[in-house]
Amino acid sequence: MAQAVQDISRIQIRTRKSLKDQATELFDKLGLDMGTAINMFLAQSVRDGGLPFRASLTPLERDIAEAEASPVYYAGDAEAMKRIIDNV
Repeated sequence: MAQAVQDISRIQIRTRKSLKDQATELFDKLGLDMGTAINMFLAQSVRDGGLPFRASLTPLERDIAEAEASPVYYAGDAEAMKRIIDNV
């Protein structure tokens, strides 16, 4: 059954030409067009309640995210800093 016209929404994105060309070639080999592949990605994301693949950070980005999530300790002087370090 064809979708009703009012049920269709347009999405415009910008991406590198080389990435688009590589994806188009891959999807062609899989028998898909770009729109169908993107709709598959969106549908799977909704089904999974998140990205349909594991998103990961580079080691540096992971360390930064971990540091930002860590509690902040304030020390008024060197002795207070030593006590904090000894207890962490």
